[in-house]
Amino acid sequence: MNRTEQRDWVFKLIFEDSINKIEDVEQSLNNHDLDGEEFIINSLKSYNENYEKIEEIIKNASKKRYNRLSKVEKAILFLSVNEIYFMDIPHQVSINEAVELAKTYSNQMDYQMINSILGKIVRTDA
Repeated sequence: MNRTEQRDWVFKLIFEDSINKIEDVEQSLNNHDLDGEEFIINSLKSYNENYEKIEEIIKNASKKRYNRLSKVEKAILFLSVNEIYFMDIPHQVSINEAVELAKTYSNQMDYQMINSILGKIVRTDA
């Protein structure tokens, strides 16, 4: 499985977590036949460990829009912010992948908002 496919699964699992909290990461991965996928395991563990910090970063960047974001948009933002801040993934790569996920799973123009919020986050910390 390549990194884009792994990232797609991380997004799906973060989305799942937003609906029904994933208590056991290993069991959830086993349920989806994703055993041994280190990037996915590390991403989910990092997401769980840093959830509050990630949420605060997104809230600060999106301001009043945060409560209007769909679960899909939030899952994409959580994935990307986690990668940028806590996994040392280059922000250009993470933002590009987030935009591609938004084009696939969000409404028609939501990718622009995802790009805007992530750009603001990166510029704020630059």
